[in-house]
Amino acid sequence: MASTTDVNELTQIAEKVSRELFEVRESLKLLKEKRESLQSEIGRLREEKARLLQEIRSIKNQIRALREERKKLIEEYKKVVENRREEVLQAKVLRDMINSKQAESRELSKEVRLPISSLKQKIEEIEWTIQTNVLTLEEENELVRKLKAYNSLLNKAIVAKKSKEEALELRALYLSTRAKIKELSEVISKLGNTINEKSNAVNNLKAQLSNVLSSYMKTKKALEDRKRELEACINEMALLTSRLNALREKYQEILRDIEKAKSLEMLSAKKAKVKHDVERRAKKRLTIEELKIMYGGLEDLEEH
Repeated sequence: MASTTDVNELTQIAEKVSRELFEVRESLKLLKEKRESLQSEIGRLREEKARLLQEIRSIKNQIRALREERKKLIEEYKKVVENRREEVLQAKVLRDMINSKQAESRELSKEVRLPISSLKQKIEEIEWTIQTNVLTLEEENELVRKLKAYNSLLNKAIVAKKSKEEALELRALYLSTRAKIKELSEVISKLGNTINEKSNAVNNLKAQLSNVLSSYMKTKKALEDRKRELEACINEMALLTSRLNALREKYQEILRDIEKAKSLEMLSAKKAKVKHDVERRAKKRLTIEELKIMYGGLEDLEEH
Protein backbone atom coordinates (compact mmCIF):
# COMPACT_ATOMS: atom_id res chain seq x y z
CA MET A 1 0.00 0.00 0.00
CA ALA A 2 1.10 3.55 -0.75
CA SER A 3 2.20 5.80 2.10
CA THR A 4 2.13 9.53 2.74
CA THR A 5 5.88 9.49 2.13
CA ASP A 6 5.25 8.19 -1.41
CA VAL A 7 2.88 11.08 -2.13
CA ASN A 8 5.33 13.64 -0.70
CA GLU A 9 8.20 12.22 -2.72
CA LEU A 10 6.11 12.20 -5.87
CA THR A 11 4.99 15.77 -5.14
CA GLN A 12 8.61 16.88 -4.74
CA ILE A 13 9.52 15.15 -7.98
CA ALA A 14 6.56 16.84 -9.70
CA GLU A 15 7.68 20.23 -8.39
CA LYS A 16 11.21 19.56 -9.64
CA VAL A 17 9.90 18.58 -13.06
CA SER A 18 7.63 21.63 -13.07
CA ARG A 19 10.61 23.88 -12.35
CA GLU A 20 12.56 22.22 -15.11
CA LEU A 21 9.59 22.66 -17.43
CA PHE A 22 9.58 26.37 -16.61
CA GLU A 23 13.32 26.63 -17.20
CA VAL A 24 13.07 24.82 -20.54
CA ARG A 25 10.15 27.07 -21.61
CA GLU A 26 12.19 30.17 -20.68
CA SER A 27 15.19 28.81 -22.55
CA LEU A 28 13.00 28.13 -25.58
CA LYS A 29 11.58 31.64 -25.33
CA LEU A 30 15.11 33.11 -25.32
CA LEU A 31 16.13 30.86 -28.20
CA LYS A 32 13.08 31.98 -30.23
CA GLU A 33 14.03 35.58 -29.63
CA LYS A 34 17.60 34.78 -30.62
CA ARG A 35 16.35 32.98 -33.74
CA GLU A 36 14.24 35.99 -34.77
CA SER A 37 17.19 38.31 -34.12
CA LEU A 38 19.52 36.09 -36.17
CA GLN A 39 17.00 35.81 -39.01
CA SER A 40 16.68 39.60 -39.06
CA GLU A 41 20.46 40.00 -38.97
CA ILE A 42 20.89 37.42 -41.76
CA GLY A 43 18.36 39.30 -43.89
CA ARG A 44 20.22 42.56 -43.32
CA LEU A 45 23.60 40.95 -44.08
CA ARG A 46 22.23 39.39 -47.28
CA GLU A 47 21.03 42.79 -48.44
CA GLU A 48 24.39 44.34 -47.51
CA LYS A 49 26.25 41.53 -49.31
CA ALA A 50 24.12 42.03 -52.46
CA ARG A 51 24.67 45.81 -52.30
CA LEU A 52 28.43 45.42 -51.91
CA LEU A 53 28.54 42.87 -54.74
CA GLN A 54 26.69 45.31 -56.99
CA GLU A 55 29.11 48.07 -55.97
CA ILE A 56 32.08 45.79 -56.76
CA ARG A 57 30.68 45.09 -60.22
CA SER A 58 30.05 48.80 -60.79
CA ILE A 59 33.62 49.75 -59.74
CA LYS A 60 35.10 47.00 -61.93
CA ASN A 61 33.07 48.27 -64.90
CA GLN A 62 34.30 51.82 -64.23
CA ILE A 63 37.91 50.60 -64.04
CA ARG A 64 37.46 48.64 -67.27
CA ALA A 65 35.98 51.67 -69.03
CA LEU A 66 38.73 54.00 -67.76
CA ARG A 67 41.45 51.57 -68.83
CA GLU A 68 39.91 51.37 -72.30
CA GLU A 69 39.77 55.16 -72.51
CA ARG A 70 43.37 55.42 -71.28
CA LYS A 71 44.48 52.83 -73.85
CA LYS A 72 42.95 54.88 -76.67
CA LEU A 73 44.50 58.07 -75.28
CA ILE A 74 47.93 56.41 -75.13
CA GLU A 75 47.59 55.31 -78.76
CA GLU A 76 46.63 58.86 -79.73
CA TYR A 77 49.50 60.22 -77.59
CA LYS A 78 52.01 58.00 -79.44
CA LYS A 79 50.69 59.15 -82.83
CA VAL A 80 50.93 62.82 -81.86
CA VAL A 81 54.45 62.30 -80.47
CA GLU A 82 55.46 60.65 -83.76
CA ASN A 83 53.91 63.52 -85.74
CA ARG A 84 55.79 66.04 -83.59
CA ARG A 85 59.04 64.13 -84.09
CA GLU A 86 58.54 64.28 -87.86
CA GLU A 87 57.77 67.99 -87.68
CA VAL A 88 60.90 68.62 -85.56
CA LEU A 89 63.00 66.79 -88.16
CA GLN A 90 61.32 68.82 -90.89
CA ALA A 91 62.04 72.03 -88.97
CA LYS A 92 65.72 71.03 -88.66
CA VAL A 93 65.92 70.38 -92.40
CA LEU A 94 64.26 73.72 -93.13
CA ARG A 95 66.55 75.54 -90.73
CA ASP A 96 69.60 74.03 -92.42
CA MET A 97 68.23 74.98 -95.85
CA ILE A 98 67.53 78.55 -94.68
CA ASN A 99 71.04 78.89 -93.29
CA SER A 100 72.47 77.55 -96.55
CA LYS A 101 70.41 79.92 -98.71
CA GLN A 102 71.19 82.89 -96.47
CA ALA A 103 74.91 82.08 -96.54
CA GLU A 104 74.83 81.73 -100.31
CA SER A 105 72.98 85.02 -100.67
CA ARG A 106 75.43 86.81 -98.37
CA GLU A 107 78.52 85.48 -100.20
CA LEU A 108 77.17 86.38 -103.63
CA SER A 109 76.03 89.79 -102.44
CA LYS A 110 79.56 90.49 -101.21
CA GLU A 111 80.90 89.84 -104.73
CA VAL A 112 78.24 91.78 -106.62
CA ARG A 113 77.83 94.92 -104.49
CA LEU A 114 75.74 96.54 -107.31
CA PRO A 115 72.00 96.30 -107.72
CA ILE A 116 70.61 94.25 -110.59
CA SER A 117 69.21 97.33 -112.34
CA SER A 118 72.67 98.97 -112.46
CA LEU A 119 74.24 95.81 -113.80
CA LYS A 120 71.59 95.50 -116.50
CA GLN A 121 72.11 99.13 -117.45
CA LYS A 122 75.89 98.69 -117.77
CA ILE A 123 75.41 95.56 -119.87
CA GLU A 124 73.03 97.42 -122.20
CA GLU A 125 75.49 100.31 -122.52
CA ILE A 126 78.36 97.98 -123.42
CA GLU A 127 76.23 96.07 -125.93
CA TRP A 128 75.09 99.36 -127.45
CA THR A 129 78.68 100.60 -127.73
CA ILE A 130 79.81 97.39 -129.40
CA GLN A 131 76.91 97.53 -131.85
CA THR A 132 77.07 101.24 -132.75
CA ASN A 133 80.76 102.20 -132.60
CA VAL A 134 83.69 101.28 -134.76
CA LEU A 135 86.17 99.74 -132.39
CA THR A 136 89.61 98.43 -132.62
CA LEU A 137 90.10 94.79 -131.86
CA GLU A 138 91.71 95.66 -128.57
CA GLU A 139 88.82 97.97 -127.59
CA GLU A 140 86.23 95.36 -128.63
CA ASN A 141 87.97 92.61 -126.65
CA GLU A 142 88.08 94.86 -123.60
CA LEU A 143 84.36 95.60 -123.90
CA VAL A 144 83.56 91.90 -124.41
CA ARG A 145 85.59 91.09 -121.25
CA LYS A 146 83.65 93.71 -119.32
CA LEU A 147 80.38 92.39 -120.75
CA LYS A 148 81.21 88.87 -119.58
CA ALA A 149 82.20 90.21 -116.17
CA TYR A 150 78.96 92.17 -115.76
CA ASN A 151 76.90 89.19 -117.02
CA SER A 152 78.64 87.01 -114.44
CA LEU A 153 77.88 89.54 -111.72
CA LEU A 154 74.28 89.80 -112.94
CA ASN A 155 73.87 86.02 -112.77
CA LYS A 156 75.32 86.03 -109.26
CA ALA A 157 73.03 88.92 -108.29
CA ILE A 158 70.03 87.05 -109.65
CA VAL A 159 71.07 83.86 -107.80
CA ALA A 160 71.66 85.89 -104.62
CA LYS A 161 68.21 87.45 -104.91
CA LYS A 162 66.61 84.09 -105.62
CA SER A 163 68.44 82.52 -102.65
CA LYS A 164 67.24 85.35 -100.43
CA GLU A 165 63.65 84.94 -101.66
CA GLU A 166 63.83 81.17 -101.20
CA ALA A 167 65.23 81.69 -97.71
CA LEU A 168 62.25 83.93 -96.91
CA GLU A 169 59.83 81.31 -98.28
CA LEU A 170 61.59 78.57 -96.33
CA ARG A 171 61.48 80.73 -93.19
CA ALA A 172 57.73 81.17 -93.57
CA LEU A 173 57.42 77.38 -93.88
CA TYR A 174 59.81 76.97 -90.95
CA LEU A 175 57.75 79.30 -88.76
CA SER A 176 54.59 77.43 -89.77
CA THR A 177 56.29 74.16 -88.82
CA ARG A 178 57.42 75.62 -85.49
CA ALA A 179 53.85 76.75 -84.83
CA LYS A 180 52.63 73.25 -85.62
CA ILE A 181 55.29 71.78 -83.30
CA LYS A 182 54.09 74.09 -80.54
CA GLU A 183 50.49 73.08 -81.17
CA LEU A 184 51.42 69.38 -81.12
CA SER A 185 53.42 69.92 -77.91
CA GLU A 186 50.32 71.43 -76.29
CA VAL A 187 48.24 68.47 -77.49
CA ILE A 188 50.86 66.07 -76.08
CA SER A 189 50.83 67.93 -72.76
CA LYS A 190 47.02 67.83 -72.58
CA LEU A 191 46.93 64.16 -73.54
CA GLY A 192 49.61 63.39 -70.94
CA ASN A 193 47.62 65.20 -68.27
CA THR A 194 44.44 63.40 -69.29
CA ILE A 195 46.24 60.03 -69.25
CA ASN A 196 47.58 60.80 -65.77
CA GLU A 197 44.08 61.77 -64.63
CA LYS A 198 42.73 58.48 -65.98
CA SER A 199 45.56 56.59 -64.26
CA ASN A 200 44.88 58.39 -60.97
CA ALA A 201 41.16 57.69 -61.33
CA VAL A 202 41.93 53.99 -61.93
CA ASN A 203 44.22 53.90 -58.87
CA ASN A 204 41.56 55.62 -56.73
CA LEU A 205 38.94 53.15 -57.93
CA LYS A 206 41.29 50.22 -57.24
CA ALA A 207 41.79 51.51 -53.69
CA GLN A 208 38.02 51.92 -53.36
CA LEU A 209 37.53 48.42 -54.78
CA SER A 210 39.98 47.01 -52.24
CA ASN A 211 38.00 48.61 -49.38
CA VAL A 212 34.67 47.40 -50.75
CA LEU A 213 36.09 43.88 -51.28
CA SER A 214 37.30 43.91 -47.67
CA SER A 215 33.83 44.95 -46.49
CA TYR A 216 32.28 42.30 -48.74
CA MET A 217 34.49 39.53 -47.30
CA LYS A 218 33.74 40.68 -43.73
CA THR A 219 30.01 40.78 -44.49
CA LYS A 220 30.19 37.36 -46.17
CA LYS A 221 32.00 35.89 -43.14
CA ALA A 222 29.54 37.53 -40.73
CA LEU A 223 26.66 36.09 -42.79
CA GLU A 224 28.16 32.57 -42.68
CA ASP A 225 28.74 32.93 -38.93
CA ARG A 226 25.14 34.02 -38.36
CA LYS A 227 23.88 31.12 -40.49
CA ARG A 228 25.87 28.68 -38.35
CA GLU A 229 24.56 30.36 -35.20
CA LEU A 230 21.01 30.09 -36.54
CA GLU A 231 21.49 26.42 -37.39
CA ALA A 232 22.90 25.76 -33.91
CA CYS A 233 20.01 27.73 -32.39
CA ILE A 234 17.41 25.73 -34.37
CA ASN A 235 19.10 22.45 -33.39
CA GLU A 236 19.14 23.50 -29.73
CA MET A 237 15.47 24.50 -29.98
CA ALA A 238 14.66 21.07 -31.43
CA LEU A 239 16.47 19.39 -28.55
CA LEU A 240 14.74 21.59 -25.96
CA THR A 241 11.36 21.04 -27.63
CA SER A 242 11.93 17.31 -27.45
CA ARG A 243 13.01 17.72 -23.82
CA LEU A 244 9.94 19.85 -23.12
CA ASN A 245 7.59 17.21 -24.56
CA ALA A 246 9.32 14.50 -22.55
CA LEU A 247 9.04 16.57 -19.35
CA ARG A 248 5.35 17.24 -20.03
CA GLU A 249 4.69 13.53 -20.40
CA LYS A 250 6.73 12.82 -17.29
CA TYR A 251 4.89 15.53 -15.34
CA GLN A 252 1.52 14.17 -16.38
CA GLU A 253 2.63 10.68 -15.47
CA ILE A 254 3.79 11.87 -12.03
CA LEU A 255 0.48 13.66 -11.50
CA ARG A 256 -1.31 10.41 -12.31
CA ASP A 257 0.96 8.53 -9.91
CA ILE A 258 0.21 11.12 -7.20
CA GLU A 259 -3.52 10.74 -7.73
CA LYS A 260 -3.11 6.98 -7.67
CA ALA A 261 -1.01 7.18 -4.50
CA LYS A 262 -3.59 9.41 -2.84
CA SER A 263 -6.33 7.00 -3.82
CA LEU A 264 -4.34 4.10 -2.40
CA GLU A 265 -3.84 6.04 0.84
CA MET A 266 -7.55 6.69 0.99
CA LEU A 267 -8.31 3.01 0.31
CA SER A 268 -5.84 1.92 2.97
CA ALA A 269 -7.43 4.34 5.46
CA LYS A 270 -10.90 3.03 4.68
CA LYS A 271 -9.76 -0.57 5.06
CA ALA A 272 -8.16 0.24 8.40
CA LYS A 273 -11.37 1.92 9.52
CA VAL A 274 -13.49 -1.05 8.44
CA LYS A 275 -11.14 -3.38 10.26
CA HIS A 276 -11.26 -1.21 13.35
CA ASP A 277 -15.07 -1.01 13.24
CA VAL A 278 -15.41 -4.78 12.80
CA GLU A 279 -13.07 -5.49 15.70
CA ARG A 280 -15.16 -3.25 17.98
CA ARG A 281 -18.42 -4.95 17.01
CA ALA A 282 -19.70 -8.05 18.70
CA LYS A 283 -20.91 -9.37 15.44
CA LYS A 284 -17.92 -9.75 13.15
CA ARG A 285 -19.86 -10.25 9.97
CA LEU A 286 -19.02 -7.67 7.25
CA THR A 287 -21.58 -5.80 5.23
CA ILE A 288 -21.51 -5.88 1.44
CA GLU A 289 -19.99 -2.36 1.31
CA GLU A 290 -17.38 -3.31 3.91
CA LEU A 291 -16.56 -6.43 1.88
CA LYS A 292 -16.04 -4.25 -1.23
CA ILE A 293 -13.74 -1.97 0.74
CA MET A 294 -11.74 -4.78 2.33
CA TYR A 295 -11.35 -6.91 -0.76
CA GLY A 296 -11.92 -4.44 -3.56
CA GLY A 297 -9.49 -2.26 -5.52
CA LEU A 298 -9.30 1.38 -6.54
CA GLU A 299 -12.09 0.98 -9.03
CA ASP A 300 -14.38 -0.03 -6.14
CA LEU A 301 -13.18 2.96 -4.16
CA GLU A 302 -14.06 5.34 -7.02
CA GLU A 303 -17.67 4.09 -6.91
CA HIS A 304 -17.86 5.33 -3.32
